Amino acid sequence: MKPLLLGFGLATGAAYALRELFGAPQPQPSWDETDNDPEDLSQDLAQRARAAEGAQAEEEARAS
Repeated sequence: MKPLLLGFGLATGAAYALRELFGAPQPQPSWDETDNDPEDLSQDLAQRARAAEGAQAEEEARAS
């Protein structure tokens, strides 16, 4: 039983090593390709806040 487990462990280790050596590189996610860029989010939120303040100011001016 011991040789079987040892053989299985060695085969698994070799498979992982070969996969690392010869496998295609894993793609790294880029903030440019997502809608979750922290810089864009902060700018977008600031722009939304300014637009909301402007709409509120216009509404108050009409009410006066």
